[in-house]
Amino acid sequence: MDYIKRFITKNILIFLRIFPPEASSKISLISLKILIKFNFKFLAKKSISPKESKINLCGITFENYLGLSAGIDKEGKYFGSLGELGFSFVEVGTFTPSPQKGNEYPRIKRLLKEESLINRLGFNNPGILKGIQNIKKNKKTFRGVLGISIGKNKDTSLDDAYKDYIFCLDHCFNYADYVAVNISSPNTSNLRMLSSMSYIDDLTREINLRTKYLEKKYIKKVPLFLKLSPDESKEDIERIISTSLSNDFSGFIISNTMSGKYRGINGGISGELLKNKSLDMLTKVHDMVGEKIPLIASGGISNKFDVQERLDNGAKLIQIYTSFVYRGPYVINDLLN
Repeated sequence: MDYIKRFITKNILIFLRIFPPEASSKISLISLKILIKFNFKFLAKKSISPKESKINLCGITFENYLGLSAGIDKEGKYFGSLGELGFSFVEVGTFTPSPQKGNEYPRIKRLLKEESLINRLGFNNPGILKGIQNIKKNKKTFRGVLGISIGKNKDTSLDDAYKDYIFCLDHCFNYADYVAVNISSPNTSNLRMLSSMSYIDDLTREINLRTKYLEKKYIKKVPLFLKLSPDESKEDIERIISTSLSNDFSGFIISNTMSGKYRGINGGISGELLKNKSLDMLTKVHDMVGEKIPLIASGGISNKFDVQERLDNGAKLIQIYTSFVYRGPYVINDLLN
């Protein structure tokens, strides 16, 4: 029976590749939500029995180590359904203060042979206010840990970028189990400059000050995770980490997509082509921070060996994205069991 289900799922995924990547993703998410709503058990969470015990990090209990990266649910509409597949945590967004359409088309290309993607989406999202409305409607159906990823609008200057992050933080704080601060997407012009000496200290300090205020306001703690670029030099990584930890960031997500050009498109490369670079960065960061600082590994994770390799190199949690796009829900079962 499991073989038949996998066969059907594989062929559905092949059929969906007829459509452009963004349309295919939207069709998949809407279909999943309908199936879950009508209690369809074909992909039910109950069928997955992870051997790993629960993981406690930053005061949060995760049912298992596996989560879904930001970028799949950009609107905050589908995380409840995605959680039913077996993910212990789902990260939504990235949200910006104002809605954004993102960059011009074409902006995603499937690299089928390499099981990778290249995108230049540019933080397309409905804006944090609409995003939180969606989250409030759907959180009651979600049984996992919710991460909310925040960023800056394309037209906001780097000098004013901290205001965008604070605006988003104000609106998402009370609904997030953790907040991912995204300064590392290669698809928003100059965004990665925020990790430079000119901006990183002021940015992380302002975010920390606002977090302390919100902790008192809502009488709750929400960990902050900084999402790092795999293209940083070792010296820059050391400076970014030192500055972030001094401003009370809880941990790091390693890593975002790597910047590159492939088959005529400039953008962020994810999947198998990112695997070695993200692993190398994880190893470097773990050597710097040791076991006490939580690290979430992301980038090119597609099999159980990849998972174990990341755990052995300091990761406490694992996020996937591209392997889920290519292989569908059964990759979750494969990575957990």
